[in-house]
Amino acid sequence: MRLEIRLATSNDADLVIAALVEQLARQVQNICFTKDLAPVQWSALRYFAKAGPSARTVSGLTAYSGVNQSSATRTVQLLLKKELVEVEKDRRFKIISLTEKGRKLLARDPLKQLAEAIRILIPEDKAALQVALATLLLQLYPRPFKDKP
Repeated sequence: MRLEIRLATSNDADLVIAALVEQLARQVQNICFTKDLAPVQWSALRYFAKAGPSARTVSGLTAYSGVNQSSATRTVQLLLKKELVEVEKDRRFKIISLTEKGRKLLARDPLKQLAEAIRILIPEDKAALQVALATLLLQLYPRPFKDKP
């Protein structure tokens, strides 16, 4: 697919960039819908694979993903049902870990397709993109009890 890139003028740059981010987000969502898992489940698997032991809890997933506790609990229950995670009981916490089946599935993570697309960028563009996306994420990250317009 070939896109014609037109740099936005200062009058419409914010909306043009917002539309591009929206299109990219939609493509990533499409990539992450697989026969195995939905995007939110892939995200949870990635989280549990990378988080430290004390953060591998439903509460940790809630804080990381910005979803409410019941949504995170449903996601974990689905992953448990599919035998992709297991729960180890610590004295204070229920620590969630990937099973061997979960690790094998994560090795086929569809997000790797996006990483391949990013690989073509020059290092300076990758750095700028990383800073820009992190900044946007911090501005938009859901905050508890914040009223939505």
